[in-house]
Amino acid sequence: MTALGIGGLSVTMPHKNAVAEFVTQIGVVDEVVRITNSANTVVLRPDNSLWATNTDGDGCCNALEQAMNSSIKGERVIVLGAGGTASAVAYAMVQRGASDVAVINRTPQRAQELVNRVAGSTRIVSSGEIANAISDARIIINTTPVGFGDEQGSQVSPIDVSLIKSSHVVLDAVYKPLITGLLLASQKAGAKVVDGLSMLVHQAALQQQHWIGQMGDTALMRECALVHLART
Repeated sequence: MTALGIGGLSVTMPHKNAVAEFVTQIGVVDEVVRITNSANTVVLRPDNSLWATNTDGDGCCNALEQAMNSSIKGERVIVLGAGGTASAVAYAMVQRGASDVAVINRTPQRAQELVNRVAGSTRIVSSGEIANAISDARIIINTTPVGFGDEQGSQVSPIDVSLIKSSHVVLDAVYKPLITGLLLASQKAGAKVVDGLSMLVHQAALQQQHWIGQMGDTALMRECALVHLART
């Protein structure tokens, strides 16, 4: 990084776990990376050592709290997926006081590993408990790639959309298309929806703070991102 004049890196899937392990070996990582084994932000420090963190979780929480105009504290949350993003999101939810963080994943072993790492109010949801868990929750967060790259208006969803109610707040980390099958179904059910671009710009604003010491302007970042997405 020094030779290239790079002061920081933004890491995306599927490299978050590998980067976390790499920086753990040769540099310094913060608590979120140590617990989740997932890094999306690398900073080259003045002494040329590397430091890593993960802003996905706080970016997700900030996007949700802005949309809800209320705190995560006390909320019951569903996290779909058990990868690097899911781990960071679950960790942040626990740190912000969510009363229940239920993890749903097609591979139960990976979900259990996430719960073991993050602990706190996290728990694994078996296939037979999914309907009740979703019914009891207020917030549903999709961290899986289901829906990524689909056509706008696609009906592909990581869960049975008939389980979504108007009382739910649904965030899909997928931002292309902006309105995924999950969000489209959620809108039809009357739920509040938060698109993946909102989470993306909120986590990117936090990354900018780590790199240059100044929080990014999320409204401006979203506007620029929308222009770029319209061209692709």
